[in-house]
Amino acid sequence: MALILDPAQRVIDKDHQIFVLHPGEGKRFYNDFIAHKAVFLDIPGIKLEGVPDIEDEETRKLLRMARAIGGWHKSGRPAQRLPQRDPQAFSVSVEGREAPRFMREVQTLYKDAKPGDLIIIPGPGYNSAVLMAELVGEFDPEYRVDSVRYAADFIPARRIKFLQTGHAKYEFGRRAIQLMQNRQAIIRVSDDADRHEFYEHAYGDYVWGDVSGNYMEITEAVVDQKDLTDVLFMTNYYGAMYVAMKAGKLDHFASLPWHKAINEYYNRELFGDISIEIHSPGFFGRPMRNASLAGFIAAMTALAAAGASSAEVATIEVRNSANGRVSVCDLDLQRDVQSTVKMVSNAHLWWDEVCAAQKAASEKTGLKTKAKVIDKDTTGN
Repeated sequence: MALILDPAQRVIDKDHQIFVLHPGEGKRFYNDFIAHKAVFLDIPGIKLEGVPDIEDEETRKLLRMARAIGGWHKSGRPAQRLPQRDPQAFSVSVEGREAPRFMREVQTLYKDAKPGDLIIIPGPGYNSAVLMAELVGEFDPEYRVDSVRYAADFIPARRIKFLQTGHAKYEFGRRAIQLMQNRQAIIRVSDDADRHEFYEHAYGDYVWGDVSGNYMEITEAVVDQKDLTDVLFMTNYYGAMYVAMKAGKLDHFASLPWHKAINEYYNRELFGDISIEIHSPGFFGRPMRNASLAGFIAAMTALAAAGASSAEVATIEVRNSANGRVSVCDLDLQRDVQSTVKMVSNAHLWWDEVCAAQKAASEKTGLKTKAKVIDKDTTGN
């Protein structure tokens, strides 16, 4: 019966998109998004007939009407200024004019954003939770939601699935915070460094194209600097181990003193800039310029901390809970992890040393990874 490893590593499509969506002025729709499990822009009182085409004048009339309805609600709903409810009343005389920004934002959320895309929803203030969600399904023009601010003027919306995260805004880096404080209604995240940070917070360990990312939490309230250094040392050791394994030099790697092994095989080109949240509890994240490296480091961390024997590691089975199907990444990870002991002549002694060091570092810092070791499979499946 094999030991089961769940890397909980999300494999992300290369064309996956990330959007920062601001929940209205003053974050007024933040709780509406939570209540409805849906996101929307500030376009109340209309029903779109299909995926919006902002080059179509009829669609533009609807959106102008929505702006007027929203403005009326915000001004206190004065009876003498009731907005027209006929889109034809919102024609403009200038033809061919470029659509204003709010219309382009409507197209971005209701047309360009695809199922599975990641939506980042910042809350008010640095201590508020940043909501992270994925879009569910294509835009459905029949689906609309209400908001207490707009009474019976329903709003076209997109269904979402919230991810189990609870990161405050202050836990993000400077660039990510700037994106979340920009007043633009919706922003497409295109910079790779920004994407990596959002992926780390949303998914933990992930694979995106030919790169991957590693995310580990430090959960102890008080952490000594040496203990934190030991955790980082172990991740560097596993990174160097991966390089040695791919070069067919793992037996030589295991024969070297630990620091010398890192110095000889650590490849700086494979690692991106590390991000560390120094508060306790905290975390550190690291993008990798290799699709397999992050999963390998997380898997080795979890296996060593669990005290798995070399015999168990040699027959480990990978079952990834973060994906709906078995991927090539899962199969590669299984082969790589098994190779760590199959390629070392003194595997038992060497693996015992790794387990002891990792277990000590993990316990002192309360280290947690998304990857976890499941008890031996007794189902026979």
